[in-house]
Amino acid sequence: MIADPGGGAASTRRAQAAPRLVRRILASALVTLALVAPRAARADDIQMFELAKTRFDTGHYEEAAKRFATLLDANAPPCGMGPSDPATTCRLTDVDLIERARAFSVVLLVALGRPAEADLMIEQILLANPAYVPNPATFQPEIIDRFIAMRARTRAQIEENVRNEAEKLRRKRLAAERFRQDELRWIGEIQRLASEERVVEHRSRWVAAMPFGVGQFYNGDTSLGWTLLISQAAAGVAAITSAFVVAGYEGVDVTSPPTASGEASVDIDQLNAQIQTATTVNRIAFGSWAALAIAGIVHAQATFVPERTSVRKRKAPLPPRPTLTPSVSAGPGSLGLGLSGTF
Repeated sequence: MIADPGGGAASTRRAQAAPRLVRRILASALVTLALVAPRAARADDIQMFELAKTRFDTGHYEEAAKRFATLLDANAPPCGMGPSDPATTCRLTDVDLIERARAFSVVLLVALGRPAEADLMIEQILLANPAYVPNPATFQPEIIDRFIAMRARTRAQIEENVRNEAEKLRRKRLAAERFRQDELRWIGEIQRLASEERVVEHRSRWVAAMPFGVGQFYNGDTSLGWTLLISQAAAGVAAITSAFVVAGYEGVDVTSPPTASGEASVDIDQLNAQIQTATTVNRIAFGSWAALAIAGIVHAQATFVPERTSVRKRKAPLPPRPTLTPSVSAGPGSLGLGLSGTF
């Protein structure tokens, strides 16, 4: 009860009416604040908020103001999960409950004659939520005027906060888009790897030691392989052909009788010259073939590739599709229907 220094019955009635007036003012603000439900608030946050609001409802305004101040103290530890001791000192973490607690504090501080603290609380509400508008049907005109005046004083800060929040939202969207693109690239790479099979072929040096450019083809050097193949084939053909020519010349019968004019049927000197020429060609051709074959084998061994990896395409596995399977069960006096599935 608020005491009246003047005394008397009238003073007593005014003293009794003053708390009732304050209660009506606070109760009008309580209607809207109590109807605003928090979003998925923690159980302990709700409990501690309700404990403070109960003091408000029962007219214990000083104690209610202290409890709300504690719940809004950034230095206090966060309220623990589950039921809490009413004497516990902790702070709210749910955004909606914090805003409601600040609104209750504004009403209490104005009613308790602490306008400077109320203005500070209004500033915190507007900076945290620039779109906050007090309900004229709930808040008294004096409190609404304070919100209007504080919004005008903090307009620059509010606009800066709005720009900062918009920039944060833009960056979050860009980061989310980059993450989505990275995820799509990762999925694409996984699908590519799943659709390819790497085959490792172990190779033999004996195959690389074969002539006619086989070693070069085996090692993947096709241009040199074709060069050695053609040159060795030409040298081999020349060697074989000249060998047949030499054999043909050596098979000529030089003992045949002379002709009617008295000349010998075979010119021995010319035959010997031809044999010599064919022999020389044979030796050069065979030597060239041998030199090319040895050079090709040495080169193939020097550049030998012991393993070759190739990529073989295969069908990439598809993600499993969801399936639903109905089931029916029957028993004595009962019938059951069921549905099972995989996702």
